[in-house]
Amino acid sequence: MNKRLIFFPVVIILVAIAATFWFWKRPKAEPALTMYGTVQSEEIEVGSKIGGRVTEVLVKEGDSVTAGQPLARFDMAELAATRAQAAAVVSRAEAELLKLEHGARPEEIAQADAATRQQAAQRDAAVAGPRPQEIAQATADLAAAQSDLDNANIRLERAEKLNSNGDISKQALDDARARRDSATAKVESAGQRLKLLEAGTRKEDLRAADARVNQARDAARLVRKGPRAEDIAAARAAVREAKARVQQLDVQLAEGEIRSPARCRVETVTIRPGDLLGPNAKIIRLLELDQVWVKVYAPEPALGKIRVGQTVNIKVDAYPDRVFKGTVENVASQGEFTPRNIQSRDERSHQVFAVRIRIDNKDGVFKSGMAAEVGMKDEG
Repeated sequence: MNKRLIFFPVVIILVAIAATFWFWKRPKAEPALTMYGTVQSEEIEVGSKIGGRVTEVLVKEGDSVTAGQPLARFDMAELAATRAQAAAVVSRAEAELLKLEHGARPEEIAQADAATRQQAAQRDAAVAGPRPQEIAQATADLAAAQSDLDNANIRLERAEKLNSNGDISKQALDDARARRDSATAKVESAGQRLKLLEAGTRKEDLRAADARVNQARDAARLVRKGPRAEDIAAARAAVREAKARVQQLDVQLAEGEIRSPARCRVETVTIRPGDLLGPNAKIIRLLELDQVWVKVYAPEPALGKIRVGQTVNIKVDAYPDRVFKGTVENVASQGEFTPRNIQSRDERSHQVFAVRIRIDNKDGVFKSGMAAEVGMKDEG
């Protein structure tokens, strides 16, 4: 009995010592990591690439806008008129191309053939020379002109005798001489015409007639063959160029209405209707509601507790009773605020790395610049 009484207290004491030893030697749980930072959001500054006079401002500061929502409009009347002119150029270029692709009409081919036949007929007439009837007519014309000249000479002789006797006036004598001179000129003209007919067509005229026939025949051949492939290709290029000009003007016209590129909140508006702005002027600043994150700085010893994709808890002063979820999106690969030399563990704790934590802001709770507390557990 005495031995048993002594054994049990000893066992109890040994168990107590072992429990105490295990308690002090067991791994201590790491405390949760808490960091502090600020809420940031993506800023977008919008404007027009072409500028102009502002006609409408459709939003005010503080408004929430959706993607594609119009924010402001410019006067585009002059540019719209230029676009209409460009569209007319497209229509004209397309008509020219269609004309070339269809080739010559049957009426144009018939006209070219008729011109060839006409030139050939004239060439044949030149080769054949004057007809006998034309020579006979020219001979008769010369004889008639000679007869008129003979009569004019007789009358002139009679007038000269009468004038010498004083029976007629000097004017009557001059009239007789004029009729004689006119008759002489007609005889000379008729004689030259007869000589030309008897000589026939000159070689130079025959060669010129042949050239005109060949030219008309070549023109008819070209009409039948249609336009060259190079001309059609040039016409197609002209159509493409004209259409590209219209597309360019459409892009510029689209710049006449400024639209929100995403779901945003209007931060600042710096224009009023009537303002005249130059190209590329930034007129409205937006904060993108779906691009919101918290930026914190983690000390180097805590980097082992942070990984990309990790879910964290976020609290802000504006909602002290709510805990929001965030996701670690990026951990900087380069530290900041580093001393010149880092030797000890304490010094390494002063080197920090920027951590970007994405948050869901579909309710619009978070505002840029808010202070945020980020808590994350050790996931070992």
